Amino acid sequence: MVKYIYMGTPQIAARILEKLCEHELPPALVVTQMAKPKGRGYKVVPSDVEQYARTQDLNVLETLDVNAQSTVDVLKTFHADLIIVVAFGQILKESVLKMPKYGCLNLHASLLPKYRGAAPVQRAIMEGEKETGVTLQRIVRKLDAGDIFLQKKIPILPDETSGDLLLRLGDLGGDMILETLQKIEAGQMAFTPQEESLATYAKKIEKAESNIDWNQPAEQISNVIRALQPWPVAQMDFQGEKLKIFKATVVPGLSGQAPGSLQTDRKSFLRVQCGDGNALSLLEVQQEGRKRLNLVEFLQGYRWPSVD
Repeated sequence: MVKYIYMGTPQIAARILEKLCEHELPPALVVTQMAKPKGRGYKVVPSDVEQYARTQDLNVLETLDVNAQSTVDVLKTFHADLIIVVAFGQILKESVLKMPKYGCLNLHASLLPKYRGAAPVQRAIMEGEKETGVTLQRIVRKLDAGDIFLQKKIPILPDETSGDLLLRLGDLGGDMILETLQKIEAGQMAFTPQEESLATYAKKIEKAESNIDWNQPAEQISNVIRALQPWPVAQMDFQGEKLKIFKATVVPGLSGQAPGSLQTDRKSFLRVQCGDGNALSLLEVQQEGRKRLNLVEFLQGYRWPSVD
């Protein structure tokens, strides 16, 4: 059996770790980011990976710096054949990369070489891609540029958000890591170099991207709304406050209306004109300080400004 170290931090990494344990292929050691304060009370909460690993009585190492000599010394004591990295959140340096016999493999949520970088799922949805997938690649110094060991595709569903897609990619990635362990055990380790000319970069999502630009085409804005869930969630200025938009559909707009113009009967529909002449009909929204509602519920409870 291949002896491996598993490095990961958020929910998707925890889901994959769970699948590995369900198939009785647990890692020798789980490495995760040090617990950080969260929420309004700044309560220190362990990572999703650590929380699951503790339920399975796995060896767990929290670290602020996986490349620190003290951490490297601990890793060496496990004599691992392989290190598998899934959304760990730290860059491995040479002292760690050269440690295991079979090297270090990273699971990336895109069809590399497309969408290298921090936000491949969100950027793929924003760009209107119809399919994506997961890639298991050798970790090298250049970001997400290592040779590919395995790659699997899935379609992106029409109304799928980043959060929804990430869960499906996690399940797919878990299956792929199981297959990887079996292949390595059988001595099957063939890698394919990436085609550098096809590489694209998926930069980190910034909070400022949540502000909708109504000058864009309606379909593009719809993709942004899907991509920015669960964070930071797309929003618009509405009657002097921010209105978060969780779901919308493209509909014909009104000729002569400027981008950002509102159309509503204040009972059943709220549409916003977009830059291509179409409009977005809002379906699920959230007012500041309120709960998420479908559009009819929102309109029924909304207090419209009085008109003199």
